[in-house]
Amino acid sequence: MFGKPATPAKVPTDSVIAFRFFDDTPLWKAFILYSMFVFDDLLDPQKLHRSLEALVKRDGWHKLGARLRRNHNGGLEYHVPVEFTKQRPGLTYAHVDYAINAADHPLASKLPKASSQPAIVCDPDEFQDLIRSEGSPTSMREYLNQDIPQLGLYIATFKDKTLVTLYWPHTLMDAMGKKALLNAWTLILQGRDDEVVPPYGGGGDPLAHLGKNPAELHGLSNRRLSVLGLAKYGIRNIGDFFRTHENRMVCIPGSFIASLRAKAIEELVSAGVDQPFLTEGDVLCALWTRVAISHLPNDSQRLVVLNNAYSLRTALEADLLPKGAPYVSNAIGFIHVLLDTQEIFKKPLSHVAFAIRSGIQQLGTRAQVEAFASMWRESSVKLPPLFGSSRMHMITYSNWSKARLYELDFSAATVKPGEGNKKPGFPTYIQNNQFGLVLPNAFPIIGKDNEGNFWLSGYMNKGQWEKIGHQLSGMSYVKNKPSLT
Repeated sequence: MFGKPATPAKVPTDSVIAFRFFDDTPLWKAFILYSMFVFDDLLDPQKLHRSLEALVKRDGWHKLGARLRRNHNGGLEYHVPVEFTKQRPGLTYAHVDYAINAADHPLASKLPKASSQPAIVCDPDEFQDLIRSEGSPTSMREYLNQDIPQLGLYIATFKDKTLVTLYWPHTLMDAMGKKALLNAWTLILQGRDDEVVPPYGGGGDPLAHLGKNPAELHGLSNRRLSVLGLAKYGIRNIGDFFRTHENRMVCIPGSFIASLRAKAIEELVSAGVDQPFLTEGDVLCALWTRVAISHLPNDSQRLVVLNNAYSLRTALEADLLPKGAPYVSNAIGFIHVLLDTQEIFKKPLSHVAFAIRSGIQQLGTRAQVEAFASMWRESSVKLPPLFGSSRMHMITYSNWSKARLYELDFSAATVKPGEGNKKPGFPTYIQNNQFGLVLPNAFPIIGKDNEGNFWLSGYMNKGQWEKIGHQLSGMSYVKNKPSLT
């Protein structure tokens, strides 16, 4: 009676698809992702459901509706029904109509608006009741113990607002994979079915040989943590995984980042850097690094490692992942930037931003991607390599700006545009909730909204966000001259 739930019986007619190497990792198995898009309009939930369901039924897209099973070796594999039916649908779907204005709902009334200065605007976890039904999967085990598709859609409607949530295990896809799915879904919603192309790779693995032929050493190979180093790092930081964590969403006006970027480029020119280039993301990560380690002593020599997740698609477009071909899977690498705490605090923000940009340029080449993947393949537990020291403080960034999530166009499903809404059918707020493993000091950058504001969120140890809130309230910019004090 108290034993493990029975694993659903395998259906003989299901098509079996092997997992790709870089999907079948402990890291991605640990996360179940829920991505909520808020529209200040009334959208037609049936149109959204039917169009996404139609996508899952198209050739090449069936894997979205696959069931997760274990093979005889204990590994994961996909089982795709020969036909999606009411009994075995292509996606899990639920819709709740609250039939009131969002302002009259105790939770929906708290959905954040953009702020005029850098500020904490909400706790994304507070809205969990608006993103999922009771019983929706929050662990890989729940996917394995039920006959449910990987992809889920949950819609909550109010008289003046629509909340659309997609959820899936991270083993299915990364942020750019989600972008490819959203693009295809939008085309079907707009009646442009003939423009939808199947995901690249079919049932095979386009990255099957990535990392098997490194031509050079990784640029940080001499700083790679050994098994002993990883063990020491884990022991020193294990407490962080048992502390109480708090999740917060931060909004930073685009004009603030633009001002910081202009100032940083001026500083680099003055320092003798020839034609310096920085993205807004470089500057945002540099700014947030200083904020995220504000609890450390300013004169500390402790190593800080910025662990930047990034899409490999651009680096691999010449051979493995053709440009323009949607790849609905995980193609993620990590670029590590190593800095001392004192260096971050005492040198100009431009120094940190330029270190981030230099790391991307040096470690993001095709050859370095191959070298990194090679080390990943060497791991007996299939974990990506870490660089630094066992005493380091690590901050992880995952910048989804290239996915352009705020450009999602659901205007074709608009029933009633929001009053005064300049772009009906486009999201005004997006958040990500993760279940399973919670990584403290890991910050997904959701991207830039249609008003130019940047949004990021993350978990930190209880009490740190309160201090950060005070720090953010002291930031201002006057006449394009940003102040961080």
